[in-house]
Amino acid sequence: MPPARNPTPRMTDFTHFIGIDWTGAKGKRHAGLAVAMCEAGEGAPKMISPPSGKSRWGRAECASWISGKLARRSGERALVGIDSSFGMPFLDEGSYLAGTDLPDDVKSLWAHVAGLCPEDGDFYGGPFVDAYAEHYLRTDYRGRHYSRRMRVPEQLAVESGAGPCESVFHLIGPSQVGMSGLSTMAALHHLDAHGNVAIWPFDDVSDARVVIVEIYAAAFAALGGHRGKIRDRDTLKSILNALGTARMPRLGLDFTDHAADACVTAAALRQIAPDRKYWNPPALSDRVRATEGWVFGIV
Repeated sequence: MPPARNPTPRMTDFTHFIGIDWTGAKGKRHAGLAVAMCEAGEGAPKMISPPSGKSRWGRAECASWISGKLARRSGERALVGIDSSFGMPFLDEGSYLAGTDLPDDVKSLWAHVAGLCPEDGDFYGGPFVDAYAEHYLRTDYRGRHYSRRMRVPEQLAVESGAGPCESVFHLIGPSQVGMSGLSTMAALHHLDAHGNVAIWPFDDVSDARVVIVEIYAAAFAALGGHRGKIRDRDTLKSILNALGTARMPRLGLDFTDHAADACVTAAALRQIAPDRKYWNPPALSDRVRATEGWVFGIV
């Protein structure tokens, strides 16, 4: 789909809201990948199991589910939020990685990442990091060109108090998001080829059956009055109630902070999607849209 200068989606006709807690971990089945869905209204989120019947999702399987089963649902329209980075910093230095031959628009960047991080490797981002090691900080190596750079929406998230953000080039510790973002970009390149799928804010999303947005789960939890990880059912219940959800999801023994984040994401998307301000943040310039993208919910 061609990009739109100021896409104005139909904001009130989404029938389903999907929250995905993503992961950049190596392997093909991931404890940290969780998918939850809310229908329009006030009902509880429910966890979605992998269509393969496996106990854990794979990233490629999740992407196929979005572009396949979810995008083929006639008469339905889904808003999908993925807790991961859809791009890299560009505006600060006028380049994704200074001194390299990387492209200067985000969709070409996705294609380049996908070429190094293929679907048969479950989009694992390690090969990209190896190829551009001098720009990354890892446990055993600090690249000569490493800098703790952040995108415009990430800087705004920090300044607004929505939550802490880590640079995608910082690959140390539990807060690191770089590997997750690379796998997401590779997956987005594949999803971008499907006509019923649009990725905000890069595409015109007004008529797409599935609209995918980048989200920040910590910011959504903050909308529900909570800071930090969600470690128990009572905390999750309080957040969901604040986000307009009348009942708790049936998580049983499956309660994890990943499942909780996915549930909160689905509920928060349902609450804020009708608000025009989230689709038109003031700092989302044409240049930011083309190169860095945005975090839905940050204004």
